[in-house]
Amino acid sequence: MSTFKNLHASGNGASISLNMGRLNGQFDRAQAWLDNQVIVDCTPYVPMNTGQLYRSAITGTKLGSGEVVWDAPHARKCYYGFNMNFRQDKHPDAQAQWFEAAKAACKTNWVNMAKKLAGGG
Repeated sequence: MSTFKNLHASGNGASISLNMGRLNGQFDRAQAWLDNQVIVDCTPYVPMNTGQLYRSAITGTKLGSGEVVWDAPHARKCYYGFNMNFRQDKHPDAQAQWFEAAKAACKTNWVNMAKKLAGGG
């Protein structure tokens, strides 16, 4: 959760007060959207057999935290592709390091939409 404080400055007969608290909600919404979108956009690249690995991102991630976590027991082994041959019948684009693949394909959209939701674009 973001915490922006109000700013106050004065000097030479002038005074300025900025209510920065309104930004908290905007940044929190942008972060929650980004966390969710990373999961959505990574899905085609995540190896799929039973679906446990895919579901582990949903259960392992607290939307808005800024950290997307695949917490299945075999997630690390799959992510780094240690001695893995991924089935591609369910996800034809399945591969190791699925976040990197999704980032290459979606980074511009992620940045633009997060900026827009945070009030800066």
